[in-house]
Amino acid sequence: MKRFSVIGAGNLGSYLIDALVKKKYSLKYIYKKSKNRQFAFAITDDIRLLVEQSDFIIIAAQESKIGEAAELAADSSLLKGKIFFHTSNSLTSDELSCLQEKGARVASFSPLQTFPEYSAAAAADVFNGIYFLAEGDPQAVNLARQVAGDLGAHVLAVNKKEKIYFHIAGVASCNFLIAVLELAENQLKKVGKHDIKILLPLIKQTLKNVEERGVKASLTGPVKRKEIGIVKKHLEALEKNPDEAALYKALTKFLQRRRENL
Repeated sequence: MKRFSVIGAGNLGSYLIDALVKKKYSLKYIYKKSKNRQFAFAITDDIRLLVEQSDFIIIAAQESKIGEAAELAADSSLLKGKIFFHTSNSLTSDELSCLQEKGARVASFSPLQTFPEYSAAAAADVFNGIYFLAEGDPQAVNLARQVAGDLGAHVLAVNKKEKIYFHIAGVASCNFLIAVLELAENQLKKVGKHDIKILLPLIKQTLKNVEERGVKASLTGPVKRKEIGIVKKHLEALEKNPDEAALYKALTKFLQRRRENL
């Protein structure tokens, strides 16, 4: 089960291709286009050939296009025994049901990781130690475990109803973190040409505290100390920017409610 193809070779698809090829998996085809020209040799627009010559196919397209990609692949007459994965954390294996109905084995196999623009340097260990969520056909999930193991990653077997909560957790810890860091950086810009780099030691220590002590035990600052006067001063300083003030208020209220349970 070493021959694979990819539909949707964007950032994640390119990292997967690079990592799997380095682990001696055989890249057969990439459907139509690749964000990384390094893999241009494998591009084809023949979806039936792609399916026929692959043991497993990874659909790494964006969420709104996964169903369309599955329908396209379902036109092949050689689906029995083929394994299909999609890589979306927000969708379940049901998105590939049209393939399953024709004899393919399907699973969602999605990494809890963020993938910036592809670069060879970043590709070296981007999967090492991360977690993939997997659910679907047992044989497909078993292959997912093998692939993840070869990449130095872990697999969490989940059920369909759980996936949305993992996705919310991922968005909160990645995208919402970016929003909070932008709020922080905006304050630095108000007092000079400083950027987020001067806060990196604080950020790294906070993450170290979380790793060692857990999330709740890592809370420090005015909310934990119930210094409401400090919070009011912050809000006064932010009043000229309604968006910043609203975000600060929402996060403070959330922390205050959680603080009551500490």
